[in-house]
Amino acid sequence: MKILILGGGYAGILTAKALEKKLKHRKDVSITLIDKNPYHTLMTQLHEVAGGRVSPNAVRIPFDMIFRKGHVSVMQDEIKEFDFQNRKLLSNNNSYDYDFLVIGTGSRPDFFGIYSAERYGYKIWSYKEAVTIRSMIYEQFEIASTMSNSSKIRERLNFVIAGGGFTGVELAGEIASWKKSLCKHFNIDNSDVGLFLVEASPDILNALDNFLRKNCRRYLEKLGVEILTNCSIEKMEGNNIYLGNGNVIKGSLIWTAGIKGNPYIQKSDINYDEKRHWINVNDSLQSLSHENVFSVGDSLFYIYDDKPVPKVVETCMQSADLVAKNIIQLIYKMPLLHFHPKYHGSMVSVGSYYGVAKVGKIKLTWLFATALKHLMNLHYMHVIGGFKLDFKYIKDQFIDRFFNRKEVE
Repeated sequence: MKILILGGGYAGILTAKALEKKLKHRKDVSITLIDKNPYHTLMTQLHEVAGGRVSPNAVRIPFDMIFRKGHVSVMQDEIKEFDFQNRKLLSNNNSYDYDFLVIGTGSRPDFFGIYSAERYGYKIWSYKEAVTIRSMIYEQFEIASTMSNSSKIRERLNFVIAGGGFTGVELAGEIASWKKSLCKHFNIDNSDVGLFLVEASPDILNALDNFLRKNCRRYLEKLGVEILTNCSIEKMEGNNIYLGNGNVIKGSLIWTAGIKGNPYIQKSDINYDEKRHWINVNDSLQSLSHENVFSVGDSLFYIYDDKPVPKVVETCMQSADLVAKNIIQLIYKMPLLHFHPKYHGSMVSVGSYYGVAKVGKIKLTWLFATALKHLMNLHYMHVIGGFKLDFKYIKDQFIDRFFNRKEVE
């Protein structure tokens, strides 16, 4: 019995860990995880790398630190073709057979047809992209420090973040927090740095209530972030960013405004949502096309209580748990379970020390929210790797930063 898991993100890792726990005594069952990288990326912490808060290695966990006991095989490979009829995944050099397939390949940025923004802008959807943004920001300060023309300096140090959702707000907070030390390091006036958060809807953080949105907005503005709502990115030419309000900002664009499914889905024989390219599933999270194929996390599209399930970590966790259980149900020829997600809250950090969160009916701000986020991250690290990864998190987030703070690692 062969179980393949495609994608080593949150949902893929948690599916593999759940299956490993329940099936490690079954010698006739093999579990294989396939990912193009040799490491798991902590996607919800990429803004901390891009904004200079932590070392890049803080968000990268080698798979051999997660799967140490040998019950899950990890293959570093990139799948090019799906053969659902013959139950095979094909790469350039390998073929992988399966009895059950779990697709957890996540999402990709959606530029909504603004091809110039895709061409000239930066995106933050992988470890390498976060490191690229980090290096770009540092380099712009470095170049600006050699210039004397104030308008040219400003062009170098204008950073426009498209999208006022969680990622955009967290990234804006990180860059704004980093700006102070960069200005001091390069002897640049704070007023020469422009940070713009551009959101097409009437307000930022639409997933949160008005109280938390206002608190977050107030703190961002205190850090020097200019928030432009009811404003869109129209196009980009070179370093000219054209806004929907008619203004043009010369600077660097970082795109966080939307996501869609992995583009390979369009080329495969599977039922998918044609608008955003996510895999359509039933209430057991099976593909509508193939009953032995499941989808988890950001890869799935499912309507629950008249709304699509959100692309958040809780969806990854709960879908991974259900899919692992349902594969076990099928192995033992038992009835499938159904997906009834329960979302406990939301949280967003704005720099190292400030955050907002809502857990049930409880609302938290400042260090209370930040502490809660660290606890949630520690819990996840413990689930996938035990105390060893807990210590890695504490070391990366606190010890290394306290004793050895660097501008760029």
